[in-house]
Amino acid sequence: MAALAAATCRCDRGQSKARPVQDAVAVVNGEPISSADLQRELSLARAEGGEGNAPTDLLRKRVIDDLVDRALLLQQARARSVAVGQDQVERAFLRLRSEYPGTHFDDLLAQQRLSAADLKARLRDQLIVEKLFNDEVFPQVQVGADEVQRYYAEHPTEFEQPERVRVQQIVVKTREEALKIREEVRRKPQSFGEVARRASIGPEGKIGGDLGYFGKGSGMPEVFDVCFRLGLNVISEVTPSPYGFHVFKVVDKKPASKRTLDQVRGSIDQKLLREKRARAQEDYLAVLRAKAKIQIDEAAVAAVNP
Repeated sequence: MAALAAATCRCDRGQSKARPVQDAVAVVNGEPISSADLQRELSLARAEGGEGNAPTDLLRKRVIDDLVDRALLLQQARARSVAVGQDQVERAFLRLRSEYPGTHFDDLLAQQRLSAADLKARLRDQLIVEKLFNDEVFPQVQVGADEVQRYYAEHPTEFEQPERVRVQQIVVKTREEALKIREEVRRKPQSFGEVARRASIGPEGKIGGDLGYFGKGSGMPEVFDVCFRLGLNVISEVTPSPYGFHVFKVVDKKPASKRTLDQVRGSIDQKLLREKRARAQEDYLAVLRAKAKIQIDEAAVAAVNP
């Protein structure tokens, strides 16, 4: 699930001891969040790993804040008559399902104790919140050409490209085999791709051993940095690695350079837009929280375990 926007919790502490709704761990503008809701989200967070591995008390705070945020955003969406069709939910469900081959999708649902209907309900909420942001928040967020230029000027190292080489490799299981192959391609360097297709155990062997371009320090530098000491079309010595024994040939070199503003304008624009949208989401949610009546029963929250 995509994470909903988060903000610092502004809870009505003066009323946090009261439990106006039976079994509610929180009440958001009169709408309860049950202990079952909290327990389910805690269990899902633990199953997903990542921040779900945080200490339980910190995880509870993050999850209850997320549930409050979700409630506020869905309430706002209802107030603004923001809705999504069932066809959109079904398409989102099918897209998600297609990412898991075989029975992995159903296995994952079972592991997280989610039914297909539960997942579709969560997807509907997610789509509604996304539409709320798209309708009410993002249209006001723009990135100006001056902002792009300023970012480019202030972050020069981001756009520097180190020296790069384009390399073919043949990797085999034994040193003896690698030595034989090295002698073969030294005698006839133009056969390197053909020999790679025939003998290399690397996945790129089927395309002639082409590793594409890479910079110094990439992958396993103790293995691949040898390529930066080679001349064009020179066959390397046999180089060992945990995966086998490598023979390299450098087929092209590109010196260090700096990408121009025109080359990176689009990527900078997208980066700044993502950052501004994230801040706008936080600001929007902060306004909703400032207007909301939020009651959290701290003792009830502490009693819920994943």
